[in-house]
Amino acid sequence: MNKLYKLLSIIALFSLVLSACVAPPPLQAPAEGSASVAADAPVATVRYDYPNTVFKDVQLVEDALNELLVPIANAKIELNPIDWGAFDEKMKLGFAAGEECDIVFTAPWINNYLLNIANGNLLPLDDLLLDYAPGLWASMPETTWDAARVDGKIYGVINQQIFVKPFGLYVRRDLADKYGLDVYALKTYDELEPFLQTILEKEADVIPLGGTGTWTNEGVGFDPVVSEQVPVAIRFDDKDLTVFNAATSPEFQESIERARRWYLAGYAPKETIVGDDAQAMWKAGKFAISGLAGVVKPGGEIESEQRFGQPVYAQSMTQPFLTTAGTTATTNAICSTSKNPEAAMRVLEALNTNVEAYNTLAKGIEGKHWEWADEANKVLKPGPNNADYNPNTDWEFGNQFLAYYIDAKQAEIKAWEATYKLNSESPPSAAMGFNFNAEPVKTELANVSAVTGELSGPLTSGLVDPATALPAYLERLEQAGLQTVIDEAQRQLNEWAGK
Repeated sequence: MNKLYKLLSIIALFSLVLSACVAPPPLQAPAEGSASVAADAPVATVRYDYPNTVFKDVQLVEDALNELLVPIANAKIELNPIDWGAFDEKMKLGFAAGEECDIVFTAPWINNYLLNIANGNLLPLDDLLLDYAPGLWASMPETTWDAARVDGKIYGVINQQIFVKPFGLYVRRDLADKYGLDVYALKTYDELEPFLQTILEKEADVIPLGGTGTWTNEGVGFDPVVSEQVPVAIRFDDKDLTVFNAATSPEFQESIERARRWYLAGYAPKETIVGDDAQAMWKAGKFAISGLAGVVKPGGEIESEQRFGQPVYAQSMTQPFLTTAGTTATTNAICSTSKNPEAAMRVLEALNTNVEAYNTLAKGIEGKHWEWADEANKVLKPGPNNADYNPNTDWEFGNQFLAYYIDAKQAEIKAWEATYKLNSESPPSAAMGFNFNAEPVKTELANVSAVTGELSGPLTSGLVDPATALPAYLERLEQAGLQTVIDEAQRQLNEWAGK
């Protein structure tokens, strides 16, 4: 296993984290690379599969982006957005069938990065980065790149953005003001109950919550050292690196009991609403609180209002800390079936170093989807056709510190600098730098992931009674081989730490 991050003291560890996990100085574009392409080389086309809303003008944006990419990357991009709710399953089926693909979004929480590596779905990128993306390679310290290494090889391009997970809630500002909810004073989720009950009784057309679930591993101080999709974790400040089943923890029990109580109280829809449907309901003002486990980041209130038209208050309910998974939480990779990996890497180079290319993908076309509100400070305003292309997922496409601001308030608070500061000042997990190798237990991991996918959601959303559903869930996890995964994670962590 890679032992680069084994350190002899807490001071040394913290020093490493500061160098490894913060982005380069924000608002400064990294130097563009100068990878050469043969003059007579044909222009390659690479497909980009990623989860997002399928906007009306995606083809127009693709065309505009390709006008930029061909001169600098000798490549064209074929944008293939897939609905959030369908993306994970569609990618699993495509990989299983051996379908050709090029650039693909992968992360610990969707289209699982480690499982993709274990299943041979992704190419190692070390040589491609050096040969075809020198600007991208130079934009982050090598120690940051190491967060994406598995058995010494890099398989994903880390998108530079917020690396920590300050989970919390977004509340409609008008309703909070109307009923006297001081969102910024909230310390626990239970303090929301009077507000939720008031909305239920007095706002007939509004559902109090988009969903009752408050459960996240990081939200209770757990580092999910294997995958977000399986309940295998350590406590982030546990220097002994003891691996355990998070579903047996008191924190999990408390969360699912609260979710069940709130579901039975009628605070959430009777059936879980996800993806575009949930976003449409939030945009239409059908929820008082969008959900309870969103990332509350600098400028997040502004982004939410711009995206959904709802002025909000946002409050983090958790202590943020740095994890390997958080650093690699938004990643783009190259499929092992790609016929044009060099061209795919040149495209990734452009999206991470070229300001205009990145913002065309992230924001759309100037004069159509956006216009300048304050060009000197790089602040945008919606264009006449903003609704036809407005992903508002800057973190998905490349280096977010290249993004134009979408509101003057973001520029005023220097949101990118504030994000940089939050990354740099958050404490590290004791397992920071550890990457689990799923190969020895990929069968068990796939089985456990299937059980979690089937049974965890209803539990954490309050749709089922924990008294009977939790024991059944734990039994299914055991049958699927969870203990084997825990034992392997413990063995690898011990080896990584030199125990």
